[in-house]
Amino acid sequence: MVEIMLVVKSYSKELENEWEGFVGSSVNGTFMQERKFLGYHPSDKFSDHSLIFMEDKRIIAVLPAAVVQQENKRILYSHPGASHGGLIIKSSLSTKKCLELVSALVEYCAMTGFDYIRLKPVPRVYHSGLSDQLDFALRFSGFEIEYTELATALELKKGEVHFLKQVMSSTAFRNYQKALESGLSVIEDADINDYWTILENKLELSHNAKPTHTFEEIRHLKELYPDKIKLFAAYKGETLTAGALVFLLNERAINCFYIAHDNQYQQMRPLNLVFGYLMEWGRKNGFFYLDWGISTEGKGSRVNAGLFQFKEGFGGHGVLRESYLYAVNIKK
Repeated sequence: MVEIMLVVKSYSKELENEWEGFVGSSVNGTFMQERKFLGYHPSDKFSDHSLIFMEDKRIIAVLPAAVVQQENKRILYSHPGASHGGLIIKSSLSTKKCLELVSALVEYCAMTGFDYIRLKPVPRVYHSGLSDQLDFALRFSGFEIEYTELATALELKKGEVHFLKQVMSSTAFRNYQKALESGLSVIEDADINDYWTILENKLELSHNAKPTHTFEEIRHLKELYPDKIKLFAAYKGETLTAGALVFLLNERAINCFYIAHDNQYQQMRPLNLVFGYLMEWGRKNGFFYLDWGISTEGKGSRVNAGLFQFKEGFGGHGVLRESYLYAVNIKK
């Protein structure tokens, strides 16, 4: 029996269509691993070092990645320009092949002078099937959990009658009803221009922070993904009171990337209305999860208890976001 060799190749532009097709049919890919998404960053922001793993001229995995220099250490990082990355595979990839895949990655990094490999895998709620053989292969091969964050997500169960009342806490549902009675209305694909100042003010006031994206970047991303980036916003007449800017990363889960409200309308509970609308919209459109993102800070070193309580009031439960680190043993 002839052993087919696993080949590691650096990504190049002529492989873009193959890359996109593979990510689209993978078990754990989202649009954040697409070249279209990664390419929105300025060309000089990251030193791209994405990899393609091939066997018998067929792609079996891709790794969106960039080179990061940190304290004189050269790190292969997947991916600094996205919320998550890691090795993207097909559901059919066996445990044996996953072990070979991880071994090939480690060997490649040793031969090309990397000191560390850092991976932020796609959370399981975005997976279209079971694929823990990959996580096993990483851990078996010596990858360690560098840090763990916790997000909150809701399973959008189909066929449930009175779904919102069943999953929300009594307080959250009462505030949802209050918002309905206050004359607020939700627009599904609202104007981001109306929202951005509210978002910036809220982040500055609550966290002394700025949005991850500039307004120009988010507008560009909206042009790239017009049907997959949407602002669900609650309006009082023509005034935007609150909104969730969501990324429909794949067909499984809705990701609330930005959440903000105008404090002067807080008593109307507009976010409760937005989330209730999103929950029903997600069920109607075939999504399986609503992901509110992390409520931990400092790479999981701090817990924002109030934010967890707020999200869990809508029926959400914890979803781990893990980051792996591997110290490459470079043989001299």
